[in-house]
Amino acid sequence: MIGRRLSFLLFFLFLYVWPFVVRSQEFSYTRYDTRDGLAGSTVFCISQDKEGFLWFGTETGLSRFDGTHFKNFTREDGLPDNDIIQLFADSKGRVWLAPFHKSICYYYKGKIFNSENDTLLKKLTIHEHVLRFAEDREGNILLQEFSRLHLIKTNGEVTTIMKNGNEPLGYLSLISSRPEGGFWVLLNDKFYILKDNGFTLWKTVEFQVKHYNYTAGKSALLMWRNTPRELSAISTHNGKMAKFHLVAENHQYINTAAIDDQYIANCSQNGAWVWCVNNPDSVQQYLPGISVLNMFKDSEGNWWFCTIGKGVFRLNSAVALNLQFPSKDRQDFRVISILKYKDWLLTGTTLNSIHGFPLNAAKMVNRQVFRHPSQGSKIIVTSVGDSCVIVGSDSYIAKLSPDLTHFTSKLERFTVKDFCLHRNALLVASEKCVFSVDQLTFKVIDTLWHSRATCVFSNNDTIYIGTQNGLYRLDPDRKKHFVGAALKELQGRIVAVREDANHVLWVATAGDGLIAWKNGQLIKRISRNNGLTSSICRTLYLDKGNLWVGTHTGLNKVHVLLPGFPIEKYTTNDGLLSDVINTIFVNDNKVYVGGPEGVSLFDEGKMARQSRCDLRFTGITIEGETFHAGEAPTVIAHEKNNIRFNYVGISYKSNGDIRYRYRLLGLDSTWHETRETFVSYPTLPSGNYQLQLQAINKFDVSSNLLTTAFSIEKLLYEKTWFRILFVMVFLAVTGFITWIFIRRVRRREQEKTSFQKRISDLEQLSRKAQMNPHFIFNSLNSIQQYVMDADVAGANKFISGFSRLIRQTLDFSSRPEISLEEELDYLTNYLDIEKTRLEDAFSWSMQIDPAVDPAEYYIPPMILQPFVENSVRHGLRFRRDKNGVVTISVKREGNHLICVLEDNGVGRKAAMQYKSISPINYQSKGLSLTADRIAMFNKEHNEKINMTIEDLEDNFHNSLGTRVTISFPVL
Repeated sequence: MIGRRLSFLLFFLFLYVWPFVVRSQEFSYTRYDTRDGLAGSTVFCISQDKEGFLWFGTETGLSRFDGTHFKNFTREDGLPDNDIIQLFADSKGRVWLAPFHKSICYYYKGKIFNSENDTLLKKLTIHEHVLRFAEDREGNILLQEFSRLHLIKTNGEVTTIMKNGNEPLGYLSLISSRPEGGFWVLLNDKFYILKDNGFTLWKTVEFQVKHYNYTAGKSALLMWRNTPRELSAISTHNGKMAKFHLVAENHQYINTAAIDDQYIANCSQNGAWVWCVNNPDSVQQYLPGISVLNMFKDSEGNWWFCTIGKGVFRLNSAVALNLQFPSKDRQDFRVISILKYKDWLLTGTTLNSIHGFPLNAAKMVNRQVFRHPSQGSKIIVTSVGDSCVIVGSDSYIAKLSPDLTHFTSKLERFTVKDFCLHRNALLVASEKCVFSVDQLTFKVIDTLWHSRATCVFSNNDTIYIGTQNGLYRLDPDRKKHFVGAALKELQGRIVAVREDANHVLWVATAGDGLIAWKNGQLIKRISRNNGLTSSICRTLYLDKGNLWVGTHTGLNKVHVLLPGFPIEKYTTNDGLLSDVINTIFVNDNKVYVGGPEGVSLFDEGKMARQSRCDLRFTGITIEGETFHAGEAPTVIAHEKNNIRFNYVGISYKSNGDIRYRYRLLGLDSTWHETRETFVSYPTLPSGNYQLQLQAINKFDVSSNLLTTAFSIEKLLYEKTWFRILFVMVFLAVTGFITWIFIRRVRRREQEKTSFQKRISDLEQLSRKAQMNPHFIFNSLNSIQQYVMDADVAGANKFISGFSRLIRQTLDFSSRPEISLEEELDYLTNYLDIEKTRLEDAFSWSMQIDPAVDPAEYYIPPMILQPFVENSVRHGLRFRRDKNGVVTISVKREGNHLICVLEDNGVGRKAAMQYKSISPINYQSKGLSLTADRIAMFNKEHNEKINMTIEDLEDNFHNSLGTRVTISFPVL
C-alpha cells in the first residue's frame, strides 16, 4: 500500500517538475494581409458600415472587406491621400475617411466624394488632421481636429466651432455620440455635453497624459489614460468609474480602444491587453509580440486587431484555447490519441511520446510525461479505467506502470491500429490481424482475424472489424459476415465504429461519410452534401447522446438521439488549432481535440454559436458597365441583354464558407445552389423578371431574401402597340386579299357563267351554222326538181337523207361528246347529200386505221363537219371538172386520235380570189365557231385539241388542195 502511494506521489511530482514544459495556452486567429487582398500591411483603423461591410484604413489605401473579397481604393479612385488614419460609418450608409493629408472625404454608393466633386465638403475648411468622427441620434456628424470642431447637420449646413463661450477651445482629446442627444466632448480635463452648438460641463476628471490616442468612447462608456500607469473608464448611465492598471510598458503604449460597453483595451507594441469593465483584474493579452494599433468589434461579435506590418487579425474564439507542441528539426509531430487518466489528460503523439496536463487547472500547461527511446514511432494510448495505461505503437503494444515511467508488460512485432475492450480482454487491430490480449497477464489469448484491420469495435458478444475493403461482423460463434455486401458505402476503408443508446451502429468511412446502420438497414448517410464538414472521416467519439466526428476539414457534433440528426460544426474559424481532427475526448462540457499542431480545448457551453448572415449586392454589370445596386436601370434595352449580378454573403465567422441559392422568376421557378458570388444571364428573352437570392453561412444561418426586379425591353415586334398595329394591318391585308379572292372567284364564276353561256351560244350558233342556208335552199330546189320530174324514188331518197341529216344535227348538238363512229356516219350522210345535189361533181372516201375502233373513241360533236363543208363549198366547187375528191383518214398516234381531212380543190388562195369576184350571199361562220369551241375545250382541259391547216402545192407552187389535221386527246 505504501509502495503504491509512493508511486502515485512520484507520478505527480514527475508531472509537475518535469523540465520539458511545452507551451502555455494560446488563442486562434485568422490573419488577413496583402497576399489576401488587403491594401496594406499596416492598418490604422477599422469600421463597419450599415450594410455589414468592414472598412480598413491602411498606409497604402482603403480596403472594403465582405468576409470573402477585398476591394481596394486609392488616389486613382478619388482619395486625397492613400494614408487613411480614421474611419467612420454613419447611419446613412456613408463611410467618412480622414487621410493623413489634411482633408476629408466619404464613400457612398460606389463612389468617393471629396472637396472637388461634392458641394457639402466644399463648405469645410480643414486646418489640421481630422482625429475622430461622431454621429448623434438626429444624424448630425461631428468632426474633431486638435482644437476645433466641425458640425455637419442633416440639412447640409456646416458649422465650425472654435470657442467654448468666449474662450477658445483647448486641446480636444475625445468626441463620442450621446444616446440622449448631442455629443460627449473631452476638452482638456473636462467632459462636456455638446448640444445645439453649446457646451454644458458634465464632469471634471484627472487627465495627466493628454493625447487623443489615450482616450476612447462608446455611447455608454468613456475612457482615458489618467496616469502613465492607469486607465479610467466611466459609465455615462450611472457615472460609475473604474480604474485599470496598465500591464504594458509605458514606451509600448500605442492606443486606447473601447471594444464595446463591456470591454476596453490597451493596444501596445506587445499585443493588446483587454479588460472587462466590471472586473478590472481580468486582464487578458492577445497577439503577444505584435504591435497592435487598434481594436474593433463587428456586428457578429468578432474582435479585430489592426497591426503594424502584420495586417489585420480576427480572434476566432475567446473561449477556445490551444496548446502547440514544439517539434525539433521540424519533425512530424501530431497528436493522434487523447485519454483521461486519473485527473490528467494524456495525449499520444507521433514522436513516440506521451504528454499530459491537468484537467481542472486554470491554464493548460503541457508536460511530456513519457518518451520511448525508439525514434519515429507513433503512440496510441488507451486506459483500463484508472488502473493502467495501454500504449500501442508501430512496433509494439505495452502496459505502462501506474506512474507512467516504464513498461510492465510488452508485446512486440505489431503495428497497432486500434484498441477496444471486450469482456476481460483487450482487442487489438494491427496490420496483420486482430487478436485479443488478457488484461491481467497481458498475453495473447486468441487471433480473431487473420488479415489487416483498420479498426475494431465490440458490442456485447458481437465484434465489428473495419478493413481497407469494408466492414465485417463476427458473431459469437465466430461466423464471419461481410456487412458491406448490403451497402456499397460499407465496402471502402472503415475508420471507426460506435453504437448509440438506440442501438444504431455508426460507421465512419474514409470517403463515404458517416453511415447509420441498424438491423441490416441503412438509417442515414451523412456526408459533406448534407451537413458534415467532409465525407472523409478520421475518428469518432460517442458522448452521451452526441457523436463527435473528426474529419480532415473540421469537427462535427451529431445529435444522434434527436430527429433528423442535427449537426454542429467547428473549424479553425471557431478557434481550433487545425481543421485536421485526429482524436477527440469530451469531459463534461469540455471538448479536447488533437491534430497535427497540438491540442485544442473549448467549453461547448460557452462557445459562441450565434452568427448572422447578411446578403448584399456588390454591383450589377450590364453589357460591361457596372452600376451600384441601387442605381442600376430597371429597364434594360434588348441589345444590352448581358447582365451579371455580383453579390456576397457577409458572415465573418464563416470565413468565406457560404453557399447561395437563387432563382430568376420569369425564367425559372426552381432554386439553384452555388458557391460563386456572381450569377450571369447573357441572353434573356424579353419580359419582366425578379431575381431572388439567399445566402446560408457555415452555421446554416440564412440571410434575408434579397430580391431585385428588372425588365428586358421588348423587341419591336414584341411591343403591344406594334402587335395591335400588326393585327390591324394583318386583318386589313387579309380582308383585302379575301376581297380580292372573292372578287376573283366571283369573276371566275361570272367568266364561267359567261363561258357556259358563250358555249351555249356557240352551240346554238353551231347548230344554226351546221346547215348552210344556201345548202338548204339548194336541197329544197333539188327536192322540187325531183317532184317536177316525177322522180318519186329520187325525191324520197333525197328527202330521207336530208331529214336524217337534220335529225342528227339536232341530236348531236345537245350532247357534250359523241363517238367517232357517229361523227363519221354524220359526215357520210352529209357528203352523200352534197354529192347528189351537185350531180356527182366530186367523190369522197374514208380511210380508218384498222387499229382504231370508231365506236370506242369519243370526240366533241360536229367538229369535223365545218371543215368538210368548207372543202366542198370552196375547194371543190371551183374545179372545172368533176374530179374533186374529199378524203377523210383516221389513225392513232400515242395518246392522240389524228383526223386528217384532205381535198384536191383549188386551194385557199384561189378560193379567196373566186369569192372576191363572185361573193357568196351567205358567209358561213362554221369554221370560226369551231375554232372558238376548240379554244374553250383547251381552256377547260389539260389535254389539248390541236389543229393545223396546210396548203398543198407542187414543186412549182401550184395548188394541189388543202389538208386539215385535227389531233384529239384520247380521254
